[in-house]
Amino acid sequence: MTGLYLFLLAAGAPLLLWMVFAGDADADGPMSVIPLSSLAFVAASFGFVGLVGGAVGATAWSVFVTALLVALVSGLMSTQAFKWIRSNSNSSEVMNAELEGSMAQVILEISEANRGKIVVELAGAREQMTASPVDGSTIKANERVVIVKIEGGVALVAPLGPDLKLE
Repeated sequence: MTGLYLFLLAAGAPLLLWMVFAGDADADGPMSVIPLSSLAFVAASFGFVGLVGGAVGATAWSVFVTALLVALVSGLMSTQAFKWIRSNSNSSEVMNAELEGSMAQVILEISEANRGKIVVELAGAREQMTASPVDGSTIKANERVVIVKIEGGVALVAPLGPDLKLE
């Protein structure tokens, strides 16, 4: 049995690490009935508990039953935890259309010759962006601008008049 425990730990643990660092591997598809993350938790926990139980000198039967129970509980818990995380997560990705028309503050001077930096607040989050003037003007730091368009990840901005305020 030690070989089985070792194999499952060796297969499950790297898969768990890969999912942690590479992202969500449980996309919809043929494995959506039993998510890959759950299988990885089951394999890794079964192998780990089996190896630890064998190392402390427990009987083979008690080690197997304990490893099986722990594996099933960890698989069910991981399935529920990932389901809850997916249903309660928000994307922090901001679309270009959401930024266009937003007001921002210049933090590094913007000119036709040199791109600068702006800070824009959207949905309570502050984002820094590279910016260029839309009209070729020079915009000093701490001035307020409006984002006219986003091209290639660069905000094209226009200076705001003195009567407009950034909220």
